[in-house]
Amino acid sequence: MAVSRMKRIQILSHDSIRYDVVAALRDEGVLHVTSPSIELATVGDSETRRTREREITGELGKLEYIRNFLKPYYVPSKKGLEKMFNPKLLLDEEELRATVDSFSTEKRYQICVALEGRMRSAEAEIVRKTALATEVAHWSDAGVDVDEIIDTRLTRIAPLTVEAAEFEKLRSSLDGSVADSELVEVSRSGATVYLVIIYLKERESDVALILKRHSARWADLAGASGAPQAAAAHLLDQARELSHDIEGMKEKAAEQALDYETVLLVLDEVSERLAKESVQEKFGSTEATFVIEGWMRTRDEKRIRERLDAITTITGDSKDFPDASPIHMETREPELGEDIPVDFENSSVISPFEFVTTLYSRPVYWENDPTPLLAPFFIIFFGLCVSDGGYGITLALLALWLMRKMPAGGGRQLMKLLLMGGVSTAVVGLITGGWFGIDPNVMPAFIQNAIVLNPLAEPMKMLNVVFIIGIVQIFTGLAIKMVVDFKAKRWLDGILDQLLWIVFLTFLVPLGYDFILGGNVSPAIAAIAGRGAQICGVLVILTGARKNANPVMKLLGGVLKLYDIVGYFGDVLSYARLLALGLATGAIAMAINGVAEMAMEIPVAGPVAAVLILIGGHLFNLAVNCLGGFVHSARLQYLEYFAKFFTGGGHPFQPFASARRYSEVRR
Repeated sequence: MAVSRMKRIQILSHDSIRYDVVAALRDEGVLHVTSPSIELATVGDSETRRTREREITGELGKLEYIRNFLKPYYVPSKKGLEKMFNPKLLLDEEELRATVDSFSTEKRYQICVALEGRMRSAEAEIVRKTALATEVAHWSDAGVDVDEIIDTRLTRIAPLTVEAAEFEKLRSSLDGSVADSELVEVSRSGATVYLVIIYLKERESDVALILKRHSARWADLAGASGAPQAAAAHLLDQARELSHDIEGMKEKAAEQALDYETVLLVLDEVSERLAKESVQEKFGSTEATFVIEGWMRTRDEKRIRERLDAITTITGDSKDFPDASPIHMETREPELGEDIPVDFENSSVISPFEFVTTLYSRPVYWENDPTPLLAPFFIIFFGLCVSDGGYGITLALLALWLMRKMPAGGGRQLMKLLLMGGVSTAVVGLITGGWFGIDPNVMPAFIQNAIVLNPLAEPMKMLNVVFIIGIVQIFTGLAIKMVVDFKAKRWLDGILDQLLWIVFLTFLVPLGYDFILGGNVSPAIAAIAGRGAQICGVLVILTGARKNANPVMKLLGGVLKLYDIVGYFGDVLSYARLLALGLATGAIAMAINGVAEMAMEIPVAGPVAAVLILIGGHLFNLAVNCLGGFVHSARLQYLEYFAKFFTGGGHPFQPFASARRYSEVRR
């Protein structure tokens, strides 16, 4: 249960088997590729490779376009829960090869581009014709055909619109400045006047200024002909025909979408090809060889050697290298100062908690994995926050069911974490009497007999319990740091910065219980605790700033170090949130039951309303408090626990591996 041991790996290979080596590493998915540590005069086919990479990127872009275009017309072959939990398409290598070989990306791309172009053009034309039909209809009372509203040799005759409030002002302006002009009102609609303007072309500039001043707008009736009413009807007929054409195009798109899953398969395969080309940016190359460097887990070394040996066996009789192996592989242990990726190696019980750790940070390679150290505390805290046995059993069953439906991966690990959280919640609910907010006094005798402490009836006792748990976790964090210091041979740091504070805080606990929480501590214990705390306080003052060379600053620094007591006091108080969230869960559950009980009094619909309130209310309460329990349990790990011993800052181990989004190949 630790950070996986890593090895530095270097592979030198003949360029003629480059594709086989890259494909083998991709299939195994165990090598974190880095840039080479040696400088090589790169004279290989880098430009050719970049050309291939650009071509593959272009093909990938076309496939993404096809996918986005066809997705609205795709009817999934998987339905419901199967689609949710097993979304990937399963096939073997032979099926994949046959599918990819028979698919033409360019042909399908051209079909989709043409279909979309026609559809977009038709949609735009529908909008234009519909808008034109609406516009033309306003000139129905003009008394002439639309195409007869045209200029003569000397006269401008044009349709115009203006706001009703500006119409008379416009007329007055024209009468005053352009006497030889005429405005003919045709119709009105709302606050808009539709009219025809007639004036001599030689007065164009004068009229333009007046129209602009009164916000008049030219009406564009181009594309319409005949009587206005008939022209509008004809335009609407054309729009309906175009709509019918679009439906036909959508049917063709739906026919293309029958191969949507094939598109996804090809998209995954091309993405894999691109990844194999892109990773070679990190290779070192010469004219006939190439070098791969990176990190691998120690346990995977045998796998890589066997896979590369298989390539050597297949190509061993080649005339290109009759006297030597075409692949040479070397490994070594990590060295201090190297940037080493981090991967976890935990049991199936602990591994779900890696999610909690990585939300904060990964450990650096030389640091211990904190996941096993936080797991028991996190799961207990989660149970205390939710604290209802009924909710715990519900959560556990739901998580178990979802876990069985999900494929291996992060989703299943999260469900396993929630399963353990549900079990912890059920245990806490059993000993505290929390069952869907029901009064423990009306529960069966065996449930009442299992109650050890009822937080609603005795909140101060429960507060003492969560404080004790918090103190245990804080002491655990200090003890872990002490062990780390001892392993690093920092004996003095471990004793004075960790062990001394554990002893000091141990003496302070009964004093705090007596003076702050009002507990009953015997005078003898209080006296011993007080004397011990005084001695520890003096030692903290004398040693807290021991690394400062200035004697005065050493003393002042020691006094300031004593102020850390306030920080530890605040850390302990933070655990009160466990009680607060637990009480909130029970109180809300009781309120839901009360509302449901009142709903029962409603005639006829009362029982149905009560059932809906109970189911919906308790599910909501479960969801909200599970979220709160997760967040606050994690917060206690990050701020009150990790701060005592965990550094973090590592970066994840990211092996060069297959990353298919839509398909899974059975090998």
